[in-house]
Amino acid sequence: MMSAMRDSNRHAVCYVGENLDEFAQQKAKVILCNSGQAEPCGVCNSCKKVQNSSHPDLIWVREHKVKEVREVVATSVIRPNDGEFKVYIFTEADSMRAESQNALLKFTEEPPDYVKIIFTAKSPDLLLDTIKSRLVFINADGASGTPHPTAELLETTKAFVSALVNKNEYSAAAALSKIKTREDLSAVLDLISKAMHNEQCTMYNYVEAQKFLLNCIDDLKYNPNINLACTYITSGICEKLKL
Repeated sequence: MMSAMRDSNRHAVCYVGENLDEFAQQKAKVILCNSGQAEPCGVCNSCKKVQNSSHPDLIWVREHKVKEVREVVATSVIRPNDGEFKVYIFTEADSMRAESQNALLKFTEEPPDYVKIIFTAKSPDLLLDTIKSRLVFINADGASGTPHPTAELLETTKAFVSALVNKNEYSAAAALSKIKTREDLSAVLDLISKAMHNEQCTMYNYVEAQKFLLNCIDDLKYNPNINLACTYITSGICEKLKL
Protein backbone atom coordinates (compact mmCIF):
# COMPACT_ATOMS: atom_id res chain seq x y z
CA MET A 1 0.00 0.00 0.00
CA MET A 2 1.27 3.48 -0.79
CA SER A 3 2.52 5.26 2.33
CA ALA A 4 2.29 8.81 1.00
CA MET A 5 0.94 10.82 -1.90
CA ARG A 6 3.78 13.28 -2.43
CA ASP A 7 4.28 11.89 -5.94
CA SER A 8 2.71 14.53 -8.19
CA ASN A 9 1.52 11.80 -10.56
CA ARG A 10 -0.80 10.58 -7.81
CA HIS A 11 -2.81 13.70 -7.19
CA ALA A 12 -6.09 11.76 -6.93
CA VAL A 13 -6.32 8.47 -5.03
CA CYS A 14 -9.26 6.28 -4.06
CA TYR A 15 -8.91 4.03 -1.02
CA VAL A 16 -11.24 1.04 -1.16
CA GLY A 17 -12.81 -0.40 1.97
CA GLU A 18 -15.28 0.45 4.73
CA ASN A 19 -15.12 2.88 7.65
CA LEU A 20 -12.07 4.63 6.24
CA ASP A 21 -12.44 8.10 7.78
CA GLU A 22 -9.59 7.61 10.24
CA PHE A 23 -7.49 5.94 7.57
CA ALA A 24 -8.05 8.85 5.15
CA GLN A 25 -7.25 11.31 7.93
CA GLN A 26 -3.94 9.52 8.50
CA LYS A 27 -3.10 9.73 4.80
CA ALA A 28 -3.92 13.44 4.83
CA LYS A 29 -1.66 13.82 7.85
CA VAL A 30 1.19 12.30 5.83
CA ILE A 31 0.71 14.84 3.07
CA LEU A 32 0.39 17.84 5.37
CA CYS A 33 3.06 16.88 7.94
CA ASN A 34 5.84 19.44 8.23
CA SER A 35 8.53 16.75 8.58
CA GLY A 36 8.36 15.65 4.94
CA GLN A 37 8.78 12.00 5.97
CA ALA A 38 6.92 8.94 4.66
CA GLU A 39 5.03 8.73 7.95
CA PRO A 40 3.57 11.66 9.90
CA CYS A 41 5.66 12.82 12.84
CA GLY A 42 2.57 13.37 14.98
CA VAL A 43 4.11 16.28 16.89
CA CYS A 44 4.33 19.17 14.44
CA ASN A 45 1.66 21.86 14.32
CA SER A 46 0.23 20.42 11.11
CA CYS A 47 -0.17 16.90 12.53
CA LYS A 48 -1.81 18.30 15.65
CA LYS A 49 -4.24 20.39 13.61
CA VAL A 50 -5.23 17.41 11.46
CA GLN A 51 -5.77 15.31 14.55
CA ASN A 52 -7.90 18.05 16.11
CA SER A 53 -9.88 18.61 12.88
CA SER A 54 -8.72 22.23 12.72
CA HIS A 55 -6.32 22.21 9.78
CA PRO A 56 -7.37 24.92 7.28
CA ASP A 57 -5.95 22.97 4.33
CA LEU A 58 -7.81 19.74 5.01
CA ILE A 59 -11.29 19.81 3.50
CA TRP A 60 -13.71 16.97 4.23
CA VAL A 61 -16.51 16.53 1.68
CA ARG A 62 -19.34 14.48 3.15
CA GLU A 63 -22.22 16.27 1.44
CA HIS A 64 -22.41 15.06 -2.17
CA LYS A 65 -25.18 17.17 -3.68
CA VAL A 66 -23.99 18.71 -6.92
CA LYS A 67 -24.32 22.29 -5.63
CA GLU A 68 -22.11 21.56 -2.62
CA VAL A 69 -19.59 19.64 -4.73
CA ARG A 70 -19.25 22.58 -7.13
CA GLU A 71 -18.80 24.99 -4.23
CA VAL A 72 -16.03 22.80 -2.81
CA VAL A 73 -14.27 22.58 -6.17
CA ALA A 74 -14.40 26.36 -6.47
CA THR A 75 -12.34 26.72 -3.27
CA SER A 76 -9.41 24.90 -4.89
CA VAL A 77 -8.26 28.13 -6.55
CA ILE A 78 -7.29 29.42 -3.10
CA ARG A 79 -3.73 28.42 -2.29
CA PRO A 80 -2.83 26.52 0.91
CA ASN A 81 -2.88 28.51 4.11
CA ASP A 82 -0.31 26.62 6.20
CA GLY A 83 2.00 24.70 3.90
CA GLU A 84 2.63 23.11 0.52
CA PHE A 85 -0.64 21.27 -0.08
CA LYS A 86 -4.40 21.34 0.28
CA VAL A 87 -6.09 17.98 0.76
CA TYR A 88 -9.70 17.23 -0.20
CA ILE A 89 -11.27 14.05 1.22
CA PHE A 90 -14.45 12.85 -0.49
CA THR A 91 -15.93 10.20 1.80
CA GLU A 92 -18.00 7.29 0.41
CA ALA A 93 -17.60 8.69 -3.08
CA ASP A 94 -19.40 5.67 -4.57
CA SER A 95 -22.64 7.01 -3.09
CA MET A 96 -22.48 10.15 -5.27
CA ARG A 97 -25.08 10.63 -7.95
CA ALA A 98 -23.81 10.82 -11.52
CA GLU A 99 -24.27 14.59 -11.79
CA SER A 100 -22.10 15.17 -8.73
CA GLN A 101 -19.40 12.88 -10.09
CA ASN A 102 -19.52 14.73 -13.40
CA ALA A 103 -18.92 17.99 -11.52
CA LEU A 104 -15.59 16.52 -10.39
CA LEU A 105 -14.21 15.47 -13.77
CA LYS A 106 -12.01 18.48 -14.49
CA PHE A 107 -11.05 18.80 -10.82
CA THR A 108 -9.81 15.22 -10.59
CA GLU A 109 -8.03 15.33 -13.94
CA GLU A 110 -6.20 18.65 -13.66
CA PRO A 111 -6.32 20.07 -10.12
CA PRO A 112 -3.95 22.86 -9.10
CA ASP A 113 -0.45 21.53 -8.40
CA TYR A 114 -0.91 22.12 -4.67
CA VAL A 115 -4.10 20.03 -4.44
CA LYS A 116 -4.22 16.37 -3.40
CA ILE A 117 -7.52 14.49 -3.61
CA ILE A 118 -8.53 11.46 -1.56
CA PHE A 119 -11.65 9.43 -2.27
CA THR A 120 -12.93 6.59 -0.11
CA ALA A 121 -15.30 4.01 -1.55
CA LYS A 122 -16.80 0.70 -0.52
CA SER A 123 -17.60 -0.30 -4.09
CA PRO A 124 -15.49 1.58 -6.65
CA ASP A 125 -17.23 -0.15 -9.55
CA LEU A 126 -20.22 2.06 -8.75
CA LEU A 127 -18.18 5.12 -9.73
CA LEU A 128 -18.52 6.44 -13.27
CA ASP A 129 -15.88 5.17 -15.68
CA THR A 130 -14.88 8.76 -16.41
CA ILE A 131 -14.08 9.27 -12.72
CA LYS A 132 -12.37 5.90 -12.30
CA SER A 133 -10.01 6.65 -15.18
CA ARG A 134 -8.68 9.65 -13.25
CA LEU A 135 -7.99 7.84 -9.97
CA VAL A 136 -5.34 5.54 -8.57
CA PHE A 137 -7.14 2.77 -6.63
CA ILE A 138 -5.60 1.27 -3.51
CA ASN A 139 -7.18 -1.54 -1.52
CA ALA A 140 -7.42 -0.53 2.14
CA ASP A 141 -9.18 -3.66 3.38
CA GLY A 142 -6.38 -4.31 5.83
CA ALA A 143 -7.06 -0.96 7.45
CA SER A 144 -10.81 -1.40 7.76
CA GLY A 145 -10.95 -5.11 8.48
CA THR A 146 -13.92 -5.40 6.13
CA PRO A 147 -13.71 -7.56 3.00
CA HIS A 148 -14.19 -5.87 -0.36
CA PRO A 149 -17.17 -7.22 -2.34
CA THR A 150 -16.14 -9.97 -4.74
CA ALA A 151 -16.20 -9.50 -8.48
CA GLU A 152 -19.18 -11.88 -8.66
CA LEU A 153 -21.24 -9.76 -6.25
CA LEU A 154 -20.36 -6.57 -8.08
CA GLU A 155 -21.34 -8.20 -11.39
CA THR A 156 -24.66 -9.34 -9.88
CA THR A 157 -25.32 -5.80 -8.70
CA LYS A 158 -24.60 -4.31 -12.11
CA ALA A 159 -26.80 -6.88 -13.85
CA PHE A 160 -29.69 -6.31 -11.43
CA VAL A 161 -29.60 -2.51 -11.68
CA SER A 162 -29.21 -2.66 -15.46
CA ALA A 163 -32.33 -4.83 -15.60
CA LEU A 164 -34.23 -2.28 -13.52
CA VAL A 165 -33.12 0.60 -15.75
CA ASN A 166 -34.23 -1.42 -18.79
CA LYS A 167 -37.52 -2.36 -17.08
CA ASN A 168 -36.82 -6.07 -17.37
CA GLU A 169 -38.11 -7.93 -14.30
CA TYR A 170 -37.11 -11.32 -15.68
CA SER A 171 -33.45 -10.29 -16.03
CA ALA A 172 -33.51 -8.75 -12.55
CA ALA A 173 -34.77 -12.03 -11.07
CA ALA A 174 -32.15 -13.98 -13.01
CA ALA A 175 -29.39 -11.77 -11.61
CA LEU A 176 -30.41 -12.31 -7.99
CA SER A 177 -30.95 -16.05 -8.52
CA LYS A 178 -27.17 -16.52 -8.51
CA ILE A 179 -26.95 -15.56 -4.83
CA LYS A 180 -26.68 -18.51 -2.46
CA THR A 181 -26.04 -17.11 1.02
CA ARG A 182 -27.71 -14.57 3.27
CA GLU A 183 -24.40 -12.74 3.72
CA ASP A 184 -23.94 -12.35 -0.03
CA LEU A 185 -27.54 -11.20 -0.48
CA SER A 186 -27.12 -8.60 2.25
CA ALA A 187 -23.93 -7.34 0.61
CA VAL A 188 -25.59 -7.16 -2.81
CA LEU A 189 -28.64 -5.32 -1.46
CA ASP A 190 -26.32 -2.70 0.03
CA LEU A 191 -24.55 -2.35 -3.33
CA ILE A 192 -27.88 -2.16 -5.18
CA SER A 193 -29.06 0.58 -2.84
CA LYS A 194 -26.05 2.72 -3.71
CA ALA A 195 -26.27 1.93 -7.41
CA MET A 196 -29.96 2.82 -7.51
CA HIS A 197 -29.07 6.13 -5.87
CA ASN A 198 -26.87 6.94 -8.88
CA GLU A 199 -29.57 5.89 -11.34
CA GLN A 200 -32.53 7.53 -9.63
CA CYS A 201 -33.01 10.13 -12.35
CA THR A 202 -33.91 7.27 -14.73
CA MET A 203 -36.24 5.49 -12.34
CA TYR A 204 -39.88 6.31 -11.72
CA ASN A 205 -40.92 6.22 -8.05
CA TYR A 206 -37.30 5.73 -6.97
CA VAL A 207 -37.93 6.94 -3.39
CA GLU A 208 -40.51 4.24 -2.65
CA ALA A 209 -38.32 1.56 -4.19
CA GLN A 210 -35.35 2.66 -2.09
CA LYS A 211 -37.42 2.57 1.11
CA PHE A 212 -38.59 -0.93 0.24
CA LEU A 213 -35.02 -2.07 -0.41
CA LEU A 214 -33.74 -0.68 2.89
CA ASN A 215 -36.55 -2.48 4.73
CA CYS A 216 -35.54 -5.70 2.98
CA ILE A 217 -31.98 -5.27 4.20
CA ASP A 218 -33.26 -4.89 7.76
CA ASP A 219 -35.64 -7.85 7.46
CA LEU A 220 -33.22 -10.23 5.79
CA LYS A 221 -31.97 -11.71 9.06
CA TYR A 222 -35.49 -13.02 9.75
CA ASN A 223 -35.88 -14.76 6.38
CA PRO A 224 -33.95 -18.05 6.19
CA ASN A 225 -34.98 -18.92 2.63
CA ILE A 226 -32.68 -17.11 0.20
CA ASN A 227 -34.61 -18.10 -2.93
CA LEU A 228 -37.89 -16.78 -1.54
CA ALA A 229 -36.18 -13.63 -0.31
CA CYS A 230 -34.68 -12.94 -3.75
CA THR A 231 -38.07 -13.48 -5.43
CA TYR A 232 -39.82 -11.20 -2.94
CA ILE A 233 -37.19 -8.48 -3.27
CA THR A 234 -37.22 -8.53 -7.08
CA SER A 235 -40.99 -8.40 -7.40
CA GLY A 236 -41.27 -5.76 -4.70
CA ILE A 237 -38.74 -3.39 -6.23
CA CYS A 238 -40.20 -3.84 -9.70
CA GLU A 239 -43.68 -3.10 -8.32
CA LYS A 240 -42.45 0.06 -6.59
CA LEU A 241 -40.71 1.19 -9.79
CA LYS A 242 -43.87 0.50 -11.82
CA LEU A 243 -41.98 -1.75 -14.25
